[in-house]
Parts: sequence; C-alpha cells; structure tokens
Amino acid sequence: MSAFHAAFDAALSGNTDALLPHLVVDDRTRAAIGVYRNTALKARIDALEASFPTVAQLVGVDWFRAAARAFADEHLGDDPVLVTYGASFPDWLATFEPAQDLPYLAPCARLDRAWTEAHVAADAAVMTSAEAAALGATLTGLSVGLHPSVRLFRFDWTVPSLWLAHRYPQIPAGSLVWEARPEGLMIHRTVGHVRARLINPAEFAFLEACQKGRPLGIAADQAARLDRAQSIPTLFAGLLAADVFLTSEPEARA
Repeated sequence: MSAFHAAFDAALSGNTDALLPHLVVDDRTRAAIGVYRNTALKARIDALEASFPTVAQLVGVDWFRAAARAFADEHLGDDPVLVTYGASFPDWLATFEPAQDLPYLAPCARLDRAWTEAHVAADAAVMTSAEAAALGATLTGLSVGLHPSVRLFRFDWTVPSLWLAHRYPQIPAGSLVWEARPEGLMIHRTVGHVRARLINPAEFAFLEACQKGRPLGIAADQAARLDRAQSIPTLFAGLLAADVFLTSEPEARA
C-alpha cells in the first residue's frame, strides 16, 4: 500500500489530517471523503447482507443491517473482492450484545460463511464411479482427499436443520425445534452449484478421516465403529455420487 493509500484509508476511518502531506484538507475535501466513506460503508453492509442471507432471514432486514453497520464500522476490510468480506462476522456476532439471546445466530452465520467459501473454492477433478470401480480392492489402501469446496460440520444442537430450512427450503430437513440433538452437515460445490445436506455420524466420520489423509479402509472402519448397521459400500457410493472425493489420477490433478 502506498503512503497516499494508507493516508486515505486513515481518512476513511476519521483521521482526515493524515491526508495533509498529500492534499489540502478543507471542507470540500472532508465532504468528498464523507461521501466516499458512506458509499464504502453501504457497500460493506450490502456485501454482508448478500453473504449472510440466512441470518438476515432469522432476524429481519432492519436488525441485520444495524448489526452489519456496527461490524462494518469496526472492520474496513482489506480485500477489494467484497464477496469474501466478513470472514470474522460469525465470531463477532457471537459476542454482539443484542444477539446474546439468539444462540443459533452465530452458528448459522458460520454455515452461511461456509456456503460462500464453497462457492469461491478452487475447481478440482473428482473421482468418478468408473474410476472407483477400476481401482477395486486397492481403494482400501488409498488416501483420497476431499474437493476444496467441502465443508464439514458437527453440532450438538439442531443448527443444520434450522439453517437448511431457510437456505434450502426445498430440501426436507429435520425438526425446526432448537434443541440439544446432534446433527452433522456437509456443504460442497458440484457442477457449479453449492449444495448442502444433513450427514449422519458414520458419514461424518468417513469424510473427516479422508480430510485428515487417512486411507479409505481406515475411514470405513471408523464409520462402521460408529454405526454397525450402516452399509459402508452404500455410504461410499452416495458420497462418490456427490462428487466430494478428489480423483486419484495424477494427470487429472495436474
């Protein structure tokens, strides 16, 4: 950042005297900076509303934009790509006094943020059912990574069902009662669309093991230990169809 840009950034934060080496700071300059500051602030608030639509639905637009303004006043952001703005908003929301009686708000914000991260994640070649079939028994010793867009969550409360009901109302979800019942969720992108669904403990264990670089055989064993009734081949086939595993073919990864 140049000295002028640093001074201009300081001026946007209220320290207009920082511009003195570069500009004459008179009423006209202050008025122009005020217009720019308000425009930049509105852009950040709009970006937050676009990135956290579930939170906005849960509390209403007026409440959300007031909270977004409080956050934006404290966090100017250093990335011109506004779609990535607000990474710390979920953590900030957890400490925001007016939200203390809404314990589901910050977790839902985390899921909204994960949706955005999945949306902008890098592309990568995924394993197909034909590739998996060709690998056969060697699959058990293979470590298969997850697509860069995959985000896994496990909550002690029914956050995923609540979030899904608002973000994906067309997808059947669990009870919308906010209660102490564990739920897992997977968010990922496939064929250009960000998708999300509830995952059971066995699926979560399988995916988490893959994410940590464990061989598929170990991932299967960990999943089976959690749910002896779970068919591991069926579990793997379902996740494979969701395009969440990276291909094992070197030329496709290059």
